[in-house]
Amino acid sequence: MKSSATFEETPFDRNRVIIGDMYEESRRRPISMGLVEFDVTKARDLIQQHEHKTGEQLSFTGWITKCVAQAVSEHKQVQAYRKGKKIVAFNDVDVSIVVERDVEGKKIAMPYVIRNANTKTFRQIHNEIRAAQAQPIESQVLGEHPYAWLAGRFQSLPKFIRKLVWWKYRNDPFLARRISGTVGITAIGMYGNVSGWPINFGMNPLDIALGSITKKPGVVGDRIEIREYLHVTMIFNHDVVDGAPAARFTARLNELVTSAYGLEEFST
Repeated sequence: MKSSATFEETPFDRNRVIIGDMYEESRRRPISMGLVEFDVTKARDLIQQHEHKTGEQLSFTGWITKCVAQAVSEHKQVQAYRKGKKIVAFNDVDVSIVVERDVEGKKIAMPYVIRNANTKTFRQIHNEIRAAQAQPIESQVLGEHPYAWLAGRFQSLPKFIRKLVWWKYRNDPFLARRISGTVGITAIGMYGNVSGWPINFGMNPLDIALGSITKKPGVVGDRIEIREYLHVTMIFNHDVVDGAPAARFTARLNELVTSAYGLEEFST
């Protein structure tokens, strides 16, 4: 008997194959997770004031990237990779973000790695993100990615070959850094105003997911004021980071975010 249900069929996006692979790989990692809130009132005020004065919309993700890169540079262990019986901790902070592009009327998210983010100003990071958003689309990876030639082909490879590639990625910190940096930042909150913390997975030693921004009472000095709080999910690789160093890193990041670090030039 034929079904009378109506439906619509669309082609399966082969890029979902890579996401499935990444999810399987992420389950191999022993992780520790934290759900925190950062007061972004001062930073949001400065960013909005700048937009009202100049019409320029500054990248909120770019600013968070600057704060994260600074905090990581002071606590390098949080971005360390395990290589057998050794720990490899890089000095430079390479932050992987997702840049959303309009392609033939569709929104497509593309990975982009901001190299040496700890040595760049917020303005430099902002300009780099805007340039990536405007970059002509020649592959499914933005920027001078060392494996851009593989984009669009990897998901078509047999699974046993993909597993060999992932094994190499998992056991070679230098390859992993070249492909996806040392820190991952995902901005989920920008796609919807739903209060809460995103529970994500990632491939980096440190992965951070930015959730929604909500207003609620906060203590400022001896006063109660309405403040804006950003929901943030922190995922650490428990192979290389214990609770105490992770907490110290988080506390430092909170200081930088609350003080609107990196936005000094926009405060006048």
